[in-house]
Amino acid sequence: MSKIRQPERFAPLLLALPFVIYLVIFTLYPIAQSILFSFSKISPFFGFEGIVGLKNFMEMVSDPFFKEIFVNTLIFVTVVTVADVGMGLLLSLAVERIRRGKTLVTALLVSPMLLPAVVAAVVWEVIYDPFVGPLDFLLRLLGMGTIGWLSNPSYELWALSLVVIWQTVPFSFLLILAGLQSVPPQLREAADVDGFSTWQRLTQVTLPMIKPAIIVTVLMSMITAFRTFDVVFVFNSGGFNPYNAVLAYYAYSNAFVRGYQGEAMAMVTVLAVISTVLSLFFIRAVGLRERLGLGGPSSSSGTKQARYALPRFDFNIPSKLSLALAYVVLAALGTFSFFPILWTVITSLHASGVVVTMLPTRPLLGLRNYVTALEQGAPYLVSSFVIAPVVAAVTILIAAPAAYAIARYKLAGTKLLSWALYLYTVPSIIYLVPLYSLMAKLNLLNTWWALMLIYPVFTLPLSVWILVGFYNDLPKEIDEAAQVDGKSRISSFFDVVLPIIRPALAVAAFFAIIASYSEFMFAVTIGSSAYAFNFPPTGTETATVFVAEGLSFGSGQVTNYALLSAAGIIVALPVIVISVVLQKYIIKGLWFGSVKG
Repeated sequence: MSKIRQPERFAPLLLALPFVIYLVIFTLYPIAQSILFSFSKISPFFGFEGIVGLKNFMEMVSDPFFKEIFVNTLIFVTVVTVADVGMGLLLSLAVERIRRGKTLVTALLVSPMLLPAVVAAVVWEVIYDPFVGPLDFLLRLLGMGTIGWLSNPSYELWALSLVVIWQTVPFSFLLILAGLQSVPPQLREAADVDGFSTWQRLTQVTLPMIKPAIIVTVLMSMITAFRTFDVVFVFNSGGFNPYNAVLAYYAYSNAFVRGYQGEAMAMVTVLAVISTVLSLFFIRAVGLRERLGLGGPSSSSGTKQARYALPRFDFNIPSKLSLALAYVVLAALGTFSFFPILWTVITSLHASGVVVTMLPTRPLLGLRNYVTALEQGAPYLVSSFVIAPVVAAVTILIAAPAAYAIARYKLAGTKLLSWALYLYTVPSIIYLVPLYSLMAKLNLLNTWWALMLIYPVFTLPLSVWILVGFYNDLPKEIDEAAQVDGKSRISSFFDVVLPIIRPALAVAAFFAIIASYSEFMFAVTIGSSAYAFNFPPTGTETATVFVAEGLSFGSGQVTNYALLSAAGIIVALPVIVISVVLQKYIIKGLWFGSVKG
């Protein structure tokens, strides 16, 4: 084979250059500045005023709320992780056991995951309300008293945990289900031939085979829990409540509500350290060297079974009973998944905001709530409908060539992909103050341009990760043949490879749209008003801000839950519709972005 021409040697770098430049400016710089700020004196407008050493950390430790909130965060993360893995495993085993309706059941079970986090918070605001909500209504029917789920310090952290579990279990379920479906059928058949009992098949075949998926699920659940912000913000209406605050929200509250900027940046650094440790474990768990074909430990889980220290007992479940148990699990957890959404729809169809607990008697009149919500939410929806597609387009333009350079030419070995994965796992609060300051210096606060510049921080890492998986499945002979025919590496990518992977690009674009459409922290911080229907556009508050700040719709004293529910459903509807249409591609994308490879 002829020697590669000199310009061709730099083709992989040229393909990845926009990605590298963007990451340096919008991720490496903000993370470094956040750490620097934690050792500095900071002005109220986040200006650097000199190094103060460990003073911010000492103030953080002496903060009367910090210890309580840090412990709360650890409890919260533990509860969410255990519930995610346990319920995800149960659901995946149950779905694998049934023979019919798997697609419909899966769609039902993953529905909470499709909602923006602020919409999920609104859904549970309705559920937890002592007058409108079904929980306290049921307690009253049973002769028990009303519980202040969001006002009683004894329940607030558990109420928060339940909401996050409700929305994150579907993702854990998909990750573990992907692992289950990768178990070779011949192993299960061999276990049946050898007369394995139910317990032996689970502990000696299934669990060892899906161990990588479970490890990834544990780490992703912990990472997701540590960066929880949106639900806490909505529950506290943007204020500060130590009883359900977690570390990410407390750092935000100190920076933008309480005015303790130095202490806030110290907390951000603590979060950065925690997320870095978890990210290192996560990056190791997904096996980057193997994924990129660079060698490393091979995935031998199919032939080498793990040893577990399990209790020495055995049991077997007859086939019909195991099928019945699978349906019981699906019925119980399916109700948990879908009932809150159903109740929100019912609430939205009430003819007025009057507090009620019964089904609406005239639901058609309740459609007025949707009309009113659309009228009030139009400026916010316009911002989201413009920003999300633009961010998706920018993401694909940058991610597609970068992922190709990483997958095909092993650019930078595993370093570039490792950095992308790390960025995918860190809490958004790490970027907030530096990027807020940067947008202020550029005079871009409260503009669409600010969010369009920032949102690829959240969309590029996952898109690159997903596309690398798709490129690895694409035969190398395709682009090599194009290069033999005289095309350069760059032209063969754009002319030959890109048209072939259009479905993969659609999957990556979908996730980019969802991430930017659902984002809340930057939208509520950088924006200060809704779109004013002008050009150049001013006002950048998005649909998520509309819902999060809508707890006083119709009244400054009593929440109009009918109108609020209608607003939440309107904001969630575009995501749900697109998700239903692209369901099989979305699940494939999730699998590529989690345990495949």
